[in-house]
Amino acid sequence: MAFRISSGDFQLDDFHSQGNGLVILTWLIWLIAVMTLYIVFMNFIIAVISESYERVMQKLIAESYRVKANLTVEREQFFSSEDLKSTKYFPQYIVVRRPLNAVIKEDGEWQGFIKDLKYTIRTTVAKSKADIIQNLHQLQTQNNQKLDKIDEVLALHQKQFTNDGLDEKIKILSEKHDQVCESSKKDLQILKTDLDELAIGLELQNKDFNIKVDGLDKQAKGLDIKVAKIQDDIEFIKNSLTQLLPKYNQ
Repeated sequence: MAFRISSGDFQLDDFHSQGNGLVILTWLIWLIAVMTLYIVFMNFIIAVISESYERVMQKLIAESYRVKANLTVEREQFFSSEDLKSTKYFPQYIVVRRPLNAVIKEDGEWQGFIKDLKYTIRTTVAKSKADIIQNLHQLQTQNNQKLDKIDEVLALHQKQFTNDGLDEKIKILSEKHDQVCESSKKDLQILKTDLDELAIGLELQNKDFNIKVDGLDKQAKGLDIKVAKIQDDIEFIKNSLTQLLPKYNQ
């Protein structure tokens, strides 16, 4: 019945005599039935495949170990008695190898096709999330580096601005220093001229003083001559008196 409905194998003799509303209702019922049937069939197929896949995957690990054991036994059959006793092929320890990125699930086995699909989707989403987070971290580090560079550039500009201000201040101070030097030079020049004039005046005064001293020396020499003449006269008078007094006493 379900297959006949899905394939359209049902009575259509009185289809032309039905009303328009009934025709539309009939088509709607048929479409709903067909879609429901397809959904049921798909769920049935998925359930069967999932169960078969689950059984196969549950035995996959055991089968892999069984195949490895058979290969080991087959390889040991080619060994001699000495090789079987050799520590090179049979050491006193067991080497266990497993993948580095092995993911251990809760039950340790695959649990069906749907669960496998969910797990694949989950791992893909987790990987994508990790990639997105890593890209975000990279972008953040790049942005931080750019911000650091911007801060360095701003600091350099600020230093340049401060250096410009210092240059202006130094320029102003140098101008003031030049002005002070020029004014001091002018003052020194004026003082030098005044000192030169004073020295010239002193030289003139010294010359006048020397002239006066020379005059005084000449006057002193004249006085010395006069004094010498007076002394000579006094000596002459004295001698004359000494000569006259004895004569007078006689």
